[in-house]
Amino acid sequence: MSRMLKKYCLTTITGIYGCQWKKKQSKSNKKRESIWFLVLSCGFALSIFWFYCWWALLNDYSNLNEHFFGIIHRWLDWSVILLLLAATIFSYLFLLMILAVCHFVLGEPLYLHWINKAAMLVSIFLILVLMIVIRIQWKEEWDAIHLSVQVTAPFFHIGAVCGVTIVAWFIAEHLLQSKRRVFQIVLSISYLGVVIFLYFIPLAISSPCIIEHENLGPKPALMGHRGAPMLAPENTLMSFEKTVECNASTFETDVQISFDGVPFLMHDNTFERTTDIKEKFPKRVSDESSSFTWAEIQQLNAGKWFLKKNPFNMKLPNEAEQIASQQNVSSLADVLKLAKNTKKNVIFDLRTPSNKSHPYYNTSHNAVIETILNSAIDHNQILWLPNHKNSTPPGFQQVLGEKLDPEQLQRDKIHIVNIRYSNISEAEIRKYAKENISTNVYVVNERWVFSTLWCAKVKSVTTNACHIFKDMAVPIWHLSPKAYLAIWLTVDFVSLLVILLVCFIQRSRCRTLRGKKNCYRELAQLLCYFLNCVNSKCYHCT
Repeated sequence: MSRMLKKYCLTTITGIYGCQWKKKQSKSNKKRESIWFLVLSCGFALSIFWFYCWWALLNDYSNLNEHFFGIIHRWLDWSVILLLLAATIFSYLFLLMILAVCHFVLGEPLYLHWINKAAMLVSIFLILVLMIVIRIQWKEEWDAIHLSVQVTAPFFHIGAVCGVTIVAWFIAEHLLQSKRRVFQIVLSISYLGVVIFLYFIPLAISSPCIIEHENLGPKPALMGHRGAPMLAPENTLMSFEKTVECNASTFETDVQISFDGVPFLMHDNTFERTTDIKEKFPKRVSDESSSFTWAEIQQLNAGKWFLKKNPFNMKLPNEAEQIASQQNVSSLADVLKLAKNTKKNVIFDLRTPSNKSHPYYNTSHNAVIETILNSAIDHNQILWLPNHKNSTPPGFQQVLGEKLDPEQLQRDKIHIVNIRYSNISEAEIRKYAKENISTNVYVVNERWVFSTLWCAKVKSVTTNACHIFKDMAVPIWHLSPKAYLAIWLTVDFVSLLVILLVCFIQRSRCRTLRGKKNCYRELAQLLCYFLNCVNSKCYHCT
């Protein structure tokens, strides 16, 4: 029964890996197949990295979808499509790796069928192309991967140590059974080098969340990015009302100027993505948002697209859906009135008209300032971000959208910097905090990013997910340095004991299978080779 089971198992393994379902197997070139196995190993490692990248970029999927919409003018959840592609490639290469390892365990020669070879090369090519495209079109996202590595490095260390400990069984078996001395030396040195490297790599790991609890800063304040766009159509009054419910401290939005001088809220250069302009003004779909008068803008519905496209895959209650379907494009005056009544700060990007013939091409910031002054809102509630230096109205809080030396910021009387979350380091955040300069980072949507920035003592974050972060009482994880040191040493010590135990067991098996004398002589010869005593009068080698 066991022989039949082994036969069926072997047939399945060789059948999938090399399309060899019959008893008669194709002859394989051992050297050539070894090269293909090396290519498979590199491709599998690349797929792991690519799959990890897509997990790390989960925070910015909404930006990716908006970016592609601007190119093809059609809404699709590209993040899911690309994630499924990455998962499929990873699963396929993972299956081939498992089958190849089974060949080694069962002592079967490798033979990878040309179909699998072609599919493997296509998979690797797709990954490389996608990485190059993302690098060119979405360059800023690669900085987020560096941050994710800082967060996950302690866990990767534990996983990697467990991995090298598991493969110790196969390493020891091949080391003792091989008759090629050079192979034994190379294999043993390589394995020991990897083990030692992994045992001491925590000395180079620096994670913001390895911190004493008493040194953990206060929870970052929340700024609603275009309101609460996961719960309501972005940049609408409903969206900012949801932001108030999230206990956020600030409304973040984007301001443009209509052709007749009314500041209104809109992120994109056109109304195509977030309104029903195709129905109301079908011939002006591609026209710039600021080319419309305020009377024309008021005719647009700014909520039905949200229910149709469901950009964040959120299910709203029926009552909320009804309210969302009735939303219009909001004016800056409406949001300022809400901010005044709820005592919320307001920060915005001012998007000036690109057409020089626009009546407010050179004076758009004056129109915005006039609207703010007429709203009677407390001037201290305005975080003035527009890049018009030396024109900050009295009482407004100047915010800078770039990194400068703290001394320079203090000379310019700037106490708040607004930086993308992946473009500022923990050291820079702490340096600003030491000089009483607040750091706001954008756009933060995932718990792990929020927790990391919390540990780094960021003052506030701009987010789409205020309803998620409002309920977080502590970061999702943080460890004291002493606790992490104890975990590090324990994992390494247990791993070392297991590796030594595996070597002892394999040595005992070697004695049983080949005899005590031959096995001992082989180990002694290997030890002598290390000690450069092969040519000397060592009684083990003679």
